[in-house]
Amino acid sequence: MAELKIYLSDSLNEKFRRIAMSIYGYGRGSLSKAAEEAFTRWCSEHDRSHVAEKAREHSETTQNALSSEAESHINPDERESVSREVKSFGDDRSLNSTGSST
Repeated sequence: MAELKIYLSDSLNEKFRRIAMSIYGYGRGSLSKAAEEAFTRWCSEHDRSHVAEKAREHSETTQNALSSEAESHINPDERESVSREVKSFGDDRSLNSTGSST
């Protein structure tokens, strides 16, 4: 069994303890039972679809950041020449040949 330390506002702490003990009794483990029930409900409300959506957003953000970071490590002069080469490559009509270039 895992242990989890959390911080709650004083008002939520008092309310949670009062309700948990009224439902599960004043014996040992009543707060743990109530907390496990609360976490279970919270997790089911924020199920995999929500997590997958956030993971996809995070992945896109990370890819954009990595792309920008990779560019930032290139010498600015080299970055400009690479950019020109890419543009000229796209403008090269000979690459769009229909077979032979004779």
